Amino acid sequence: MHYPFLVCDPRSGLHYRLTDTGVAELSLAPKPVPWVPGQAIVEYADLVWRDSLANAPIETISAVTAALEDLILATTDLRLPKLGSLPNSRAGLHLDALIRLWGRLGDALPEGLAPVRHVLELPYGQFLDALPVVNGSLDPHAPAIMAALYARLEQEFGSVEGPATSRAAPVGTGLHALQGSIAAPQIDAKAKDDSLAFYGLRDLAACADFAAARARTLIEAGVAARDIAVLTGHDPHQLARAFAHQGVPLSGLPASLPERDIVGETALHLALAKRPPTPAMVLASLALSPLMPWSSQTGRDLAEALMAGDFRGGILSSTPAHKELWDDIRASAGSLAQLRFLIDRICGQIAQGAEVRARLPIPPSDGSPDWEAILRGIQIASHSAGDPERNLEGVSLWSAQESPWRPCRHLIVADFTDGLYPTRPRANPMFLDSEIAQIREATGLHLRGRAEGLAQSLSLFDQQLQAVADSATFLIPWRDLSGARLQPSAGLSLIARFISDVEDGADLIADVSRMRPEDWPVAHHRLPPLPEPPELPEALQFAGRNLLALRRKDDGTTKPQSPSRLETLLVSPLAWLLAEVEANDLSWSAEELDVMAKGNIAHDVFEHVFLKDQPIPDRTALTDAVIAAYDSALTRHANFLRSASWDMERQGLEREILQAALRWRDHLLALGAKIIGNEIWLSGEAHGINLHGKADAILELPDGGLLIVDHKKSGTSGRRKRMEAGWDLQAALYRDMIARPIRREGDGMDALIGRSVGIAYHLMNDGGLLTSGLALADGSPAKDMGDAINAAAVGRLAERLAELGAGRVVLNTTADVDFFKKEAGFTPYALTDGSALVTAFIRKIEDSEA
Repeated sequence: MHYPFLVCDPRSGLHYRLTDTGVAELSLAPKPVPWVPGQAIVEYADLVWRDSLANAPIETISAVTAALEDLILATTDLRLPKLGSLPNSRAGLHLDALIRLWGRLGDALPEGLAPVRHVLELPYGQFLDALPVVNGSLDPHAPAIMAALYARLEQEFGSVEGPATSRAAPVGTGLHALQGSIAAPQIDAKAKDDSLAFYGLRDLAACADFAAARARTLIEAGVAARDIAVLTGHDPHQLARAFAHQGVPLSGLPASLPERDIVGETALHLALAKRPPTPAMVLASLALSPLMPWSSQTGRDLAEALMAGDFRGGILSSTPAHKELWDDIRASAGSLAQLRFLIDRICGQIAQGAEVRARLPIPPSDGSPDWEAILRGIQIASHSAGDPERNLEGVSLWSAQESPWRPCRHLIVADFTDGLYPTRPRANPMFLDSEIAQIREATGLHLRGRAEGLAQSLSLFDQQLQAVADSATFLIPWRDLSGARLQPSAGLSLIARFISDVEDGADLIADVSRMRPEDWPVAHHRLPPLPEPPELPEALQFAGRNLLALRRKDDGTTKPQSPSRLETLLVSPLAWLLAEVEANDLSWSAEELDVMAKGNIAHDVFEHVFLKDQPIPDRTALTDAVIAAYDSALTRHANFLRSASWDMERQGLEREILQAALRWRDHLLALGAKIIGNEIWLSGEAHGINLHGKADAILELPDGGLLIVDHKKSGTSGRRKRMEAGWDLQAALYRDMIARPIRREGDGMDALIGRSVGIAYHLMNDGGLLTSGLALADGSPAKDMGDAINAAAVGRLAERLAELGAGRVVLNTTADVDFFKKEAGFTPYALTDGSALVTAFIRKIEDSEA
């Protein structure tokens, strides 16, 4: 927290803004009690805003917290005010409730205020170093407690004179006219001159680039970097990037990355882990939490296993206490008693467990948990950035919420947008302005209302302008970084009043949003272009290495390939190679109902309702079986769908699968088929390699022939185009495994060998049934696609296998995606949704080469 006044370093004479960490270090302040009013607000059931808390808990907690912080800032000693009898009115009831709530929080204070109370109660002579204040630097609208801190330091260490900043610009300039009178009712308008400039740019990133270019222009013209300042109300990340690219030093950036509220985050994740269904990313976040007793590497390994679908925590088995803790973390809670029991056990085994437990507002009563109330009562502090690092020679970085920490000659406002300059004032969340006046008259407490907020914002904007001697450049972004439209600052209209030759603020803006940086009206330092990457070879060579033998069993023999791996090889040998060596993309994403999840759930349901060697169920029995199997499949594959927010998607997918199952039942009856294999593992040899894979279903037809079925959670059109183009591969490989099996004891292959075998794709979304290799009776629901459905695919596969055997990995080209989509009839997911490494190694070729 930065305090609203300047102090002077007694050795260097540097004037700087005092921070809570600086005060705490110099006064040896104790560690502050965490400020978590949310739990107290939820538990304080007799408050006057009880009904509001029940109807809108998040909004009420936020409003009450803000009002309580305003009350604390209005005191002069950060102690409970003793006000005697309060007015018998709405304002009096609310003020009394706030004071009682503050009393329940004990010694806890909002961020940055605990060192202030320590200093105010510290005997003279206890500071490690002197902290003289800068005379006149106290914000005239600062809250009472800040004025008290300023007075305390001034009494012990005295004050020094600060630089005269009022109307620092030359007389007669537009900037001089603005200084000290931005909100004056009577003005003396001047013609626009070079002391003021306004530029409209595309977004905040472009504004940062322009600001850095403008600073470089000034420096190249002979202006010292320390005489330039950049003003922003946003995260300075974009400015840091742009100034670094321009080679211009920036003084005032945070010294460290923002600190997260680990305790609050852990409390929230524990609550979410107890409420079923638990998102996988919640458990992964807990696995990675620094509060857990296992090592950081163990946490990473556990998190990766979780995101891959393994929730058991087997990696912790070597330490029984850690495994027991993980079982407690995974366990859901159906009652408040169970929730308290689990949370208490968990918090007893993790670092800062008592602090985590204090953040969880779990009522002492019995019954079922009110999850919404519990989750809303958990407060997580916003990320706190480290103190700024300032040096004398860099461009000064000013904050829109603070008065300048040193004067400048040239100011660049990097985000002159609505809500800043002046900062939009907020109303007191608890009291009307008229009630604030009544409280001030009756108690002497100076609470802040909208009028005080606006006055402070205007005063601050005026102070920022008064610290500038030569020019001010205002950059107006038209959009934010997400593309949303932005409006110029209200300060533009205030400034326009001082310019005699414009009608409104819009006339002041020079729109350069569509210009290239090299065409900007400031010199833009162009970085040297990156060197052209070397041209990629046609293939990667691993001489003398049989790449098909990379994966091996424990006995040293080569592991078999699966049909899905060979489909990847068909599209991208490099993607296949990366999968073989387990160089897979480990990026995380929130759980979603994507094509893969839908397919897994649908296959699971079909596996458990269409059973081997069982009669085909009637429609009623099938419907009941699908509903039960669907519920179990959600537990195994997508437990997140049980959440209320996924109701529509969960019910919609259940209807889709039920309709697909009913259509499949009709197909089975029309074919006269019997299910003799269900999710059966097959092993065999084809194309000179060993294969291993699981067939979705194997049907026995009335003539004794077999039909190997692959269920696809997709429509018929795409698969038909692929088969017509001869680029289908997967189902035919299962037929090859039956034709040339690799036997093992109890493999169930005796009933399959020696029969005529056909293949079929059942397209679940529309009920299509596409077959090949087996003549079906007239009137069959299936469409025969002929025997050439894999001719092109097998030819390409043979080439790929020969190349891999010789240690050669052919790289994809920019023409491949279009080829597979247009010529082969399918989307090459290994290229479009694959690893970034695959994309990086796609060779660019000209159209003529393609």
